[in-house]
Amino acid sequence: MIDEEPRGPGAKWHRALLGRRLLFAVLLAAAEAVLLLVWRPSLLWVILGGAIVLAACAGLLGRVGPGLGRDVLIILGGAQAILIAIPLVIGFGILVAVVVGIVLIAGLVFVAFARKS
Repeated sequence: MIDEEPRGPGAKWHRALLGRRLLFAVLLAAAEAVLLLVWRPSLLWVILGGAIVLAACAGLLGRVGPGLGRDVLIILGGAQAILIAIPLVIGFGILVAVVVGIVLIAGLVFVAFARKS
């Protein structure tokens, strides 16, 4: 699908945001993360709220024409995706580290008992 260039007062802002949407999404996600660290809500509520906002942005993306409104939805949705992905990736990394640690300990115990026999 090829989007046509927007017309009107938002066209200048659209051109300015076009290459910087990811940057603004990362900055917004960082600002939200700082606020969440200060406010300290439950991680479940953070992920649930981010998923709801992300779903709303994705649902509205097809209904909003090209221009500033679509750019804002992309930035907001990207920030929510980052905010959801970071705790999940960190949690998965910790899970992998624990499993690898348990396997290493089991391997060392196996080697220690194998040498005594």
